[in-house]
Amino acid sequence: MSYEFEGEREYETEPAPDLGPLKNSRRTTIVFSIVAALIGGGAAFVWHTYDGVIEALPTFKSGAAPSVVSVKAFEEYQRAVAGNLRSNSEMLQAQDVEIKRLSDQVLQLVVKMDLLESNTRDAQAAIPSSPKAAPKKSAAKPAPRISTGGAPLPPEQGRSDAPASTTPPR
Repeated sequence: MSYEFEGEREYETEPAPDLGPLKNSRRTTIVFSIVAALIGGGAAFVWHTYDGVIEALPTFKSGAAPSVVSVKAFEEYQRAVAGNLRSNSEMLQAQDVEIKRLSDQVLQLVVKMDLLESNTRDAQAAIPSSPKAAPKKSAAKPAPRISTGGAPLPPEQGRSDAPASTTPPR
């Protein structure tokens, strides 16, 4: 339901329900008190246990003047650092040269292996595959020879069991 009052429209809303007093206010107070006591006890323990250690840290020293180094000692330190940097740079350059040499050797080995593999494949392709053995035919007995004119057949070549001719010699 809405009402219009001097050009403005007002809507009627439901009032929020009354929640009454918070039911867990006593529990909340107890939990908060316990947490505060634990934090305070922990802080007191750390303060008591590490009291001397915290003051020994250079950031917590009060009134201590920074140590003064002479110019000569500083220049010697600079020369030592420069020498270390130079030797490290030389060692890195030598290491780069060695890595380059080893990578070239590995590349040469890879090329040789590829060449050997291709040669092996070519050689295997060039070798003709062995021909398949022809299936053995069973030794069948030759068909009997038949005389069509009634005359006896001449003996077969190479056969010893062939019947001798029946005609008498002349």
